[in-house]
Amino acid sequence: MTVKELVLEQAEKTTAELKQSLKNLKSVALSEAWKALQLVVASTVQIVEAIAKDLEGKDKKAIAIEYINTFYDTTFTIIDIPLVPNLLEPIIHSYVKKVLMILVSSSIDATVSIFRQTGIFLQKGQV
Repeated sequence: MTVKELVLEQAEKTTAELKQSLKNLKSVALSEAWKALQLVVASTVQIVEAIAKDLEGKDKKAIAIEYINTFYDTTFTIIDIPLVPNLLEPIIHSYVKKVLMILVSSSIDATVSIFRQTGIFLQKGQV
């Protein structure tokens, strides 16, 4: 298995319970979706950092975004938006996802910075 495949597999195992609980909901408030995505970001960043130590930061971030993007697609796009015709739901889901994924990208950067500042991740060159 490649490093990317290992990361994606571990991330899936870590978020499986959250994903299953969200699938049982008929609707999710945007704030709740954001909270769930923050949990996924923090978990995924830790997994990527633990497994993909030899990759550059941009490559690690790309793997994290790929997983979070897949998580979003398999979890939130199946949720029905009340009072919106089924024909328009995919359009709304698409716009909401675009906004949230922009925020996720920034959140990954912030999470890595916080983890480094607090000693969860070591600075490059530290042992």
